[in-house]
Amino acid sequence: MVLRVFIPGLMYGLTIGIVAIISFFMVVFRQDKRSLHDLMAATYVKRLNSIKVDSSKLI
Repeated sequence: MVLRVFIPGLMYGLTIGIVAIISFFMVVFRQDKRSLHDLMAATYVKRLNSIKVDSSKLI
């Protein structure tokens, strides 16, 4: 019974972990910062100029 729960959980954790690690390294080392889900969905990351906001004037 323990093996019936442990082995699938271990396999699930390993596959999700490996995919997460690969995606992380793709974002870090690729120039276009695209990960696995970006490549599968044919999307891309678009950089915009950030606007500085004075947080004391928000309230």
